[in-house]
Amino acid sequence: MPSLPGRSGSAPSALPVARAMPEGHPDSRSWEILDALPLPVAVLDGEGVVLAVNNHWIDQPAEHVGVGDSCLELWRSAAASAPVPGDAARLLNGLRQVIDGEVEQCRVQHRDADVLTHIRRHGGVVVLSRLRTTEPADLVSLRRLACLVDASGDAIIGVDTDRIITSWNIGAETMYGHSAGQAVGRSVEILAPKDAPGIRKEFLEALAEGRGVSAAQALARRRDGSHIEVSVTLSPVLDSSGRVAGTSAITRNITESQQQRAAAEHERDRLTFAQEIAHVGSVEVNMVTGRRWWSDEYFRIHGLPVTEEPTEELWHSVLHPEDRERVRQAWHDLETGGPPLKLVHRILRPSGEVRWVHTRATAEHRDGVLVRLLETAVDITERKLAEEALQRLAFHDPLTGLANRALLAHRIEEELHDGERAGTQVGVLFLDVNRFKVVNDGLGHAAGDSLLIQLAARLRSAVRPTDTLARFAGDEFVIVCADLTLAAAHDLAGRIGAEVQVPFDLLGQELFVSVSIGIALSSPNATAESLLHQADAAMYFAKEAGRIDGVVFDESMHRQAETRLDIGSYLPRAAERGELELHYQPILRIDGRTPTGFEALLRWRHPKYGLVPPAEFIPVAEETGLIVELGRWVLENALTQAQAWRAQVPGASGLRIAVNLSARQLQDHGLVATVAEAMENAGIDPSAVELEITESAVMKDVERSMTTLTRLRSMGIGLSVDDFGTGYSSLSYLSRLPVTTLKIDRSFVEGLDGSDAHARPIVAAVTMMAGALGLDVVAEGVESEDHLRELETLGVGLAQGFLWAEPMPGHQVAPWLAASAAGAPFDPR
Repeated sequence: MPSLPGRSGSAPSALPVARAMPEGHPDSRSWEILDALPLPVAVLDGEGVVLAVNNHWIDQPAEHVGVGDSCLELWRSAAASAPVPGDAARLLNGLRQVIDGEVEQCRVQHRDADVLTHIRRHGGVVVLSRLRTTEPADLVSLRRLACLVDASGDAIIGVDTDRIITSWNIGAETMYGHSAGQAVGRSVEILAPKDAPGIRKEFLEALAEGRGVSAAQALARRRDGSHIEVSVTLSPVLDSSGRVAGTSAITRNITESQQQRAAAEHERDRLTFAQEIAHVGSVEVNMVTGRRWWSDEYFRIHGLPVTEEPTEELWHSVLHPEDRERVRQAWHDLETGGPPLKLVHRILRPSGEVRWVHTRATAEHRDGVLVRLLETAVDITERKLAEEALQRLAFHDPLTGLANRALLAHRIEEELHDGERAGTQVGVLFLDVNRFKVVNDGLGHAAGDSLLIQLAARLRSAVRPTDTLARFAGDEFVIVCADLTLAAAHDLAGRIGAEVQVPFDLLGQELFVSVSIGIALSSPNATAESLLHQADAAMYFAKEAGRIDGVVFDESMHRQAETRLDIGSYLPRAAERGELELHYQPILRIDGRTPTGFEALLRWRHPKYGLVPPAEFIPVAEETGLIVELGRWVLENALTQAQAWRAQVPGASGLRIAVNLSARQLQDHGLVATVAEAMENAGIDPSAVELEITESAVMKDVERSMTTLTRLRSMGIGLSVDDFGTGYSSLSYLSRLPVTTLKIDRSFVEGLDGSDAHARPIVAAVTMMAGALGLDVVAEGVESEDHLRELETLGVGLAQGFLWAEPMPGHQVAPWLAASAAGAPFDPR
């Protein structure tokens, strides 16, 4: 370090102590501040030469102190005696270390008095301050407080009642960019933002009124014009009389923390938004402090206001009663060391709404002690509802809401398994709506759907709560019953029949329907498939028999069902294999017992079952659509055969041939062309041809039927209504149909023997009506002379039946005609 100068020989220049500074000197304010300090302070330059002292340093008048004194001379001038030997060396050594920059500051303890010299570099000068270690306690405390203030990172500022800054610590310099010299003595408004008058006014009023302000956030202005965010605390300073003498202001720079908080809030908002979109709520529980935190979305998921205090009791209150114990147990397992929790359960909101949530949770343990729980809850209600909807679509009928075939098979297998263990039988009832197609075709599919929906509701009320009710297909329903006896099955069929007897309201129209019911009871080794197959077979027998009380399956039905299946398989190839043949039954005039024609009846000689009755294979042909091709074959062969008789058999030239048309044929657009082609190929006169139709066939589509029949009649063909009286046509339709003959059903003819009191009046009425309409009448099923006499008495003109002949193969017709003409009995052998 440079040598410290001593006093020169020339007279020292006046040392500019604080009081001695001339008015207007640019640093006069600084010297006044130096002089106001309560401690002895001297300021030296970088060479150790005294620049100034305050009047606490010296005991004699300041003008006796000269500029240029060394620090040692200055010390001697202020002391009553010279320092104890060694003090000067320590003082000079400490000063050297500070001036050379080895240390920022040091302290020199004097041994002859309770005196301590503090040496500190401040900018380009060195400041010495003298302290007495035996000062009063309050002064020591004050000095310590001053050191704390100076060391504080906060800005600690003194302001008088005129809002002039009176003190300014290092923290204030760092925070605002003003040095103490630049700030002290100026208005505190230098710290207020110019564009925030509201904030400036609020704090200025607090300063003027001496009001305290605690941790108020505001914007402050730095020397460079930039703004910072600060937390301001204002405390009034009172004088000895209790009046406000000024204000102490402590400001803390919170710009960085506010930015961090803003960033955290932004992230929290993003997380909250994401949670709201995903319906994810989160929970944190500090098990040490007991503090619980729920996210806003967690509150919303549970239907709770976010203002509620999150408690365990509140959480328990929204757990669904049926899931509560299961959820509590899962949480207990987690808290006692179990694996992470994954749980789907229901909650019951205070509004009564049920929601589904998927909960995941983990537990944090330290040294075996549970310290924290973390949970996320996802509202999966929509997903759960979608799953349930898919489940319903997969296993339930969308129209009626009943179980579908997939679920039905599963339920049957379940009941069979339980029944086997319990030693009970499982019952399956197979139901089919009779004439459902008529409803669909006549009233439309909307009416058909309405019928099925209403029927499903009625069936629900008839079955037991434990029974499974399913829609099997179309108009077919199945009921599965556990522990069902035969008597109970008949009781159930009776209840169903009673429910169905009540008319249905279909789009404002009242309609009566019936159902056919097949019943099957399980046996050892039964399966869902076998039970359904048996019940289905029994249902078909019930339908054919016209029974509505239910038919129980037996093995003969199974055999017949197999036969029907075989028939359906063989029938398409029957014609080309030459298995089809026509039989002919004569039609006679009653008054002369002379034949007028024959009715052609189709027969099938099956290679396995022999001669198959029409009642067994015609319905199959109707169902499969084969009837149209079979009908064409019958027309071609019957007309060709009839024309051959007319041309070759003596006395047969005037014979007519009658051929039956099915409902499916009548609706076939190509029927008229088919008939015309068959007549042309056979070369037969149209007047020798008569086509027979049933009432029900006509009523399937009245308008189309009338159009087709009119075209056929215009060709000269005769038209007969077969089985008249058994259908449901009205007289108004009958009067419009272009028919030529009515055929009385055999059931009425059989009743003419007195077994049916209504048979005779009905036959008489039909005969009279036909006569009034100019129609011929043919009585079917005449088997006795008594029948014949009654018919003759009633004026019926034509008849056919076993009284004269059973249907016979074509090659027997000529011999029969010859025997009939001769009045001799016919022997078909």
